[in-house]
Amino acid sequence: MFKFSLQTALEVRSRQEKMRMKDLAEKLAVERSILKKIAEINANTSKAENELDTAKASRYMDINQMIFLSGFKNRMKVVLAENYEQLKNARTEVKEKQFALVEASKARKTIEILKEKEEKRYLEKITRIEKKNMDEIAGNLFIQKRRTAI
Repeated sequence: MFKFSLQTALEVRSRQEKMRMKDLAEKLAVERSILKKIAEINANTSKAENELDTAKASRYMDINQMIFLSGFKNRMKVVLAENYEQLKNARTEVKEKQFALVEASKARKTIEILKEKEEKRYLEKITRIEKKNMDEIAGNLFIQKRRTAI
């Protein structure tokens, strides 16, 4: 029965890789949520601009509406800039987590390769022992047949 000598290390490396995958997934979720916020802000700003244009075209507009929409657009520019900064930070974190995942995968894969080599050596050893035993049995049968033939 094959028993890998570094099985515990392989299990630890596998757990570490899964943790890195989870960390990366969390950071990707944060990045997606920021992108969603940016898209919503752009949509809301476009909607406000369209409403402003409609109001201008209908000539039914007062100064308070213009001030409100202008303030809204300015506020959205500030919020958009903050979101782009958050997105930049989130993308940096995603890259870091991707690198960590790649390193964890390499570490696990290294031990898996060692396991495969060790298992191959084990199987070769078992095959040699079985062949030796079969040769010995065949030799004993041959000698036994010769003795009974005499």
